Amino acid sequence: MSNGKITPKSVLNFNKSPVDEKDETVPEVTLENILEKVSSDNVSDALKNLYSYSGLLKGVKPINSKHKIAGFVRTAETSSKDWGTGIKAIYTCENDEILLIKCSDNDYAIWGGIATCAAKEFGLQATVIIGSSRDTEDILDLDFPIFSQSIQSRAGLPLNNGTLEGTLLVGDLVIKTGDFLIGDIDGVVVVPQDELDEVLEELNRIKKFESTVVKKLVDDHQRMDDIIGF
Repeated sequence: MSNGKITPKSVLNFNKSPVDEKDETVPEVTLENILEKVSSDNVSDALKNLYSYSGLLKGVKPINSKHKIAGFVRTAETSSKDWGTGIKAIYTCENDEILLIKCSDNDYAIWGGIATCAAKEFGLQATVIIGSSRDTEDILDLDFPIFSQSIQSRAGLPLNNGTLEGTLLVGDLVIKTGDFLIGDIDGVVVVPQDELDEVLEELNRIKKFESTVVKKLVDDHQRMDDIIGF
C-alpha cells in the first residue's frame, strides 16, 4: 500500500476486493441521518483519509455518555475565569446550533447547571467546552448534552470580556462559526464547512468498506489480518 496508509480504497484494492459502490444494503449517509449512521470515529477517519488530519478536539467528552450530537457550531472564546461570555454566547445561537466555547485553560469552570438550563430553554442542541464544566448532577438531571475537557468545582466571575463568533485556534485546527461538529462517547470531531461534502462522500465509502470487511469475516470466515493484508 502506498505510503503505508490504510484506507478503504487502498486496503480493498490491495486485497483485490474493491468496495461495491452500488451496494444498496448499506444506507446512504446524509446530514439528516448522520447521527444514526456514523460515529465520531468514522468522521475522524474520513478527515484522515482525505486531508491527513483527525479533526479531534482532544480530551473533550460528554458529561452523559449516552449523548450524541451533530450540527453546525457557533463559536466563543474566553478566559476560564470568565463565565459571563458563555452566557452571552447562548443568545448568539440559532435554533439547534451547537455552542462551542474555547477557554484559556481548564483551571476554572465556565459552565454549570443554570447555564445548561438557559441553553436548553433557548433551543440550542448542545454546548461543547474546550475547558471545564461543573454542576454535573444538575446537568445530568437536565438531560441536555454538555461536552467538556474537565470538571472543576470552582468558577470565576461574569466578566463578559471574551470574543463571540470569532475564529478559534485549537492545536492545529482552525474552527469557525458554521463548521460542522459531531460528538459522542468517543470524542468530538470538527469538520470545516467547505470540506463537509467531501467528508460525506468519504463516510459513505467507509461504511461500505466496513460492511465488506464484516461480510468477509462472518460470511466467508476470513481472517482479519488476511483481509487487511498484514
